[in-house]
Amino acid sequence: MTHYEMAEKLSEKLGVSMEEATEALEACEWEMLDAALLLEKEHGTAQQKTYSTRDGIDEEKQEQKTAGEKRRNVVRALGAVLKSILDFGNRNRFEVRKDDRVVMEMPVTVLVLLVIFLVWVSVPLLIIGLFANYRYSFSGAELGRESVNSAMDKAAEVAEKVKEEVTGDH
Repeated sequence: MTHYEMAEKLSEKLGVSMEEATEALEACEWEMLDAALLLEKEHGTAQQKTYSTRDGIDEEKQEQKTAGEKRRNVVRALGAVLKSILDFGNRNRFEVRKDDRVVMEMPVTVLVLLVIFLVWVSVPLLIIGLFANYRYSFSGAELGRESVNSAMDKAAEVAEKVKEEVTGDH
């Protein structure tokens, strides 16, 4: 680091003029810490600051602080997204019907978890249920729409046609 850069950094850190910083550095044979202590003694300790002869320590701390804030913001955003997904899944329900009677119902969140973690059990059971004349529908503000449930009805109709072709009942 050049003498000018040292004086500039000392001036910036202590809030003194470049001239005062240079004079202190010259008096202390260009030792930053000694010059900082000398200036502190001359100007009092109005502000408590941390000084270092190591370049960029404040910038490193600031970068670490900024990186920590970014991580916290990402975690908060992820938490908000997960919360909204869970709220959506718990506001809407999956219903299993037979002969226009609700046999079972559960939050959509439970259905999704079953399909994700027990896919080899839950998906075949849903398909077998279609062939056993069970019908599926959704209820709730977002999924209880006619368009969503008509797709479920079409799946039931396809299962019925396949069953008729296999059994020969036309």
